[in-house]
Order: sequence, then C-alpha cells, then structure tokens
Amino acid sequence: MDLGAAFLRQPGLAATNVFTAAGQLSYTAATYVIATNGVIAMTPQERYTGQGVLTASRYAPATQRLRWELTGVTSTFGLSGVAPSFAWQAVAREHATWSSGGVFAGVGGGEVAQHGVAGTIATVQTGGFLRLDPLGRDQLSLALAYTDAGRPIAGAARVRYTDVLGYWSHAGEWLDLSLGAGIRTRVARPNVGDSWASGSAALWLSPRAALVASAGSALADETRGVPSVRYLSLALRFGWRAGRPAGALLVRHAERADDSGRLDVRAAGDSLRVVTVRDTAATGVEVMGDFTDWEPVVMTSMPNGEWRIERVIAPGPHRVAIRVDGGPWKVPPNLPHVADDFGGEVGIVIVP
Repeated sequence: MDLGAAFLRQPGLAATNVFTAAGQLSYTAATYVIATNGVIAMTPQERYTGQGVLTASRYAPATQRLRWELTGVTSTFGLSGVAPSFAWQAVAREHATWSSGGVFAGVGGGEVAQHGVAGTIATVQTGGFLRLDPLGRDQLSLALAYTDAGRPIAGAARVRYTDVLGYWSHAGEWLDLSLGAGIRTRVARPNVGDSWASGSAALWLSPRAALVASAGSALADETRGVPSVRYLSLALRFGWRAGRPAGALLVRHAERADDSGRLDVRAAGDSLRVVTVRDTAATGVEVMGDFTDWEPVVMTSMPNGEWRIERVIAPGPHRVAIRVDGGPWKVPPNLPHVADDFGGEVGIVIVP
C-alpha cells in the first residue's frame, strides 16, 4: 500500500494538491495470476478521483519456449460529479522467451461504458523485452499497439489510434528505478502525435517499507474510460516487495549432506557441454532450459550417482529447471533463482 501526496492535473479536476492512497494485491501460481490494484486521490475540498482494476491471467504450462496466455481485465474509473465508467476486456497472447528476453503478439476485445454510452473496443498488440544483464536486474521493453475504441459519445467519430511505447527498469538491492515514454498517432490525425513520459524511484528503507517518488504524464486510456493526467507524487510504501531482483535473491542450497539436485556444466569440446545433476536417490531426472527449447529432456544415470546429458550450448548465462522422479519442476539448489516471466522460478547457470 502507498500513502502520500501529489500534485495532480486532470480533466474535470482543477490542478491541485491531493492526498493519495493506492493498493495492490496479487496471487501467482505456475500457470495463472490474479491481481487487483486501485488508487484514490482526494483534494482538500473533498473532491475525489479514483480507479480500480482486476486482472486474471491463465498461461500454458512452462514446458516449451512458446506459451499462450488468456487474460481478462475489468476496471472502473470515478470522478466527483461525473458518472463512473466501467470496462472489461479479454486478451489472448502468444509468448516466445529466451534467456536474454522474449517477444509476444496478441489480440483483444471488450466493452467500455462512459457518459451513458456503451461501446466495443478492439486491440492488436505486439512487443518484446530484453534483459541487459544475466540476472534480469536491468530490462528494456518495447510495445506497439493498435486500438479501435469505437465511439465514446453517440454520433462522434470512431476513436482509432496507434501507440508506440518503451520502458527501462532497474531492480537493485535497495533502489528500484523505472522510466517510460511513448507516442500516440490517431487515424484521423496521422501527422500529429501525442506523447507521454514517466519515471519513478523506490528507495527501500527496509524489506517492508520504501519511499517512492514519481512524476510524469499519461494519455487517456480510451479502453477503460480514463482521462489524461499529469502528476508529481511522493509516498510511503508498505508491504512485500514485488519483483525482487534476481541479484538480491539468496542462492538457496540443499540441506542434505550430499547436495542433492546440484547442477553443473563443464566443457567437453569446442561447443559441446556436459550437463550433470547429482542425485543418488533419484530413479529419474529431467532437465529443461533455453538450451533445450524448454522441452523436457531425460538425463542418463551414471554409476557415481550423477545424471547427465550432452548438448551444444553457447557460452554465457542460461535459464534452467530440473524435475526428479516426475515431481514438480524446481531450481537446482546451487543456482540463483529468477522469475520465469510467467509466475514461476528458474535457475541461472553460467556456461563456460
């Protein structure tokens, strides 16, 4: 939860200082994510503006490089003296990921109700992201989206536009940074572009509290009936830190004396590598990673208690997970844990 103050400029609300409260809650599993967030701002004159969003996503199991996603979103926006807007949208995406990043493409559709008029919305989107370091602490993302928001007011022209946007994020031990910018061109005015930019910094004073400063602007979100806004805010954040950087995650080691599940990679030729997992009690071990195209590969048992495969693997960081005796996929205990972009965890192994 964030509690703070901001200077806000928004249509229908005179530029003023406001008190702000925002909250976020999510539940993440291997194949689905449920999240909700909301924010409300109150002026000294007791006028308010606020919005809330509920999102549910279902993903394909993490057994291959390509993964589909189905997402449903419902939202509402309110402003003193104005009827609230409501919207819902369903989105289908296909993702392809590698150790250094990934790409996606998708389509969506839904409805938005505002000013007493309900209209259909449709979107087409594509984009990708690039990890700038092996542990994912610095990341660049870029997206392109076309939106047909229908007619927000009866008799008005259709609202159709294209957005190009990009973000850079840094997740440090105690400091998180984010910068974003974009431009929008409308079908009715192809030679005129509307731009926006934003930035935020979160300084973690403790594992459960941070000081957050943010500033920027946002264009109107026609798919949710939310107007444009300019803001400058300062808040205290209380809660569990989301998206903790991989570099700050502790490498968890096995408690068993034989270090069961340990994964190692050693050179066996020009580009041939031997991948081994030590587990003397296992009856079967599988491995999957970006070097197997996220396809499970059965490992071969060796007399010394190791399980091994040979693969041509390029030097550098790679993402990997193992499964023992048909159990759940897990991170080898000697490797750092990082998010797999779909709510789970994988390990990072540096191939020599």
